[in-house]
Amino acid sequence: MRHKTIFLLLTFLWLPNAQSKELIACIDDHPPYQVVAEKPYGTHISALEVLADVLKKQLKFIKSPNFARCVAFLKQGQVDVIAGLNPSPARDEFSFYAPFKAADDLRVLSKEGITIKNYNDFHGKIIGISRGTSYFPRFDNDNELKKITMQSDRIGFSLLLKDRIDLIMVSPVMLKALSKELNAGNLKVSPIKLSEMRNKETNFGFSKAHKLGLTNQEIIDKVHAAYIQGRFK
Repeated sequence: MRHKTIFLLLTFLWLPNAQSKELIACIDDHPPYQVVAEKPYGTHISALEVLADVLKKQLKFIKSPNFARCVAFLKQGQVDVIAGLNPSPARDEFSFYAPFKAADDLRVLSKEGITIKNYNDFHGKIIGISRGTSYFPRFDNDNELKKITMQSDRIGFSLLLKDRIDLIMVSPVMLKALSKELNAGNLKVSPIKLSEMRNKETNFGFSKAHKLGLTNQEIIDKVHAAYIQGRFK
């Protein structure tokens, strides 16, 4: 009887942590989607705020120096969610997904004298890729390409201007944010269309080790319903 009482007491003490009132999201500085400031802001930040409301949780941010660290935190169960996590076989082992917006297009930004018209034109070029970012399966799994890992798209843009790399891939939103530098740097946007190679939606990536007090399917269903209703716009 005594052992049973102790067990019940321990179970009671454990429950608040098992069903957290907080939604812990990892963010890194990735303007204009996420800007790590005293009060973070950006389109993905707004989506996370809506997500917290959908799940009836209090949103808490863990700030990270880069996206790869956020993915590591998600794998370890130290955070519940990341905005903008593309599925991959390796990530599927520790995360599950729910869409919150249509995927942005992807553009190839290259230095003068380089034009990317089709996928084969990537070969022989030095390509800057953001640490922890998944672009599209064919590219991500192509070990014959020359890829240089960098901390962020902005650092990649800087390396491109310094003629250290040949090209990077960024969204139109990022191109708009870099428009002044783009014009001053004599860079070009190549005509290749990558939309057919990529995922059609941008997802929240949830840790399978979350403590939200909901099943994975319940989370997926709630987020998908909110997405269909247009709540994340």
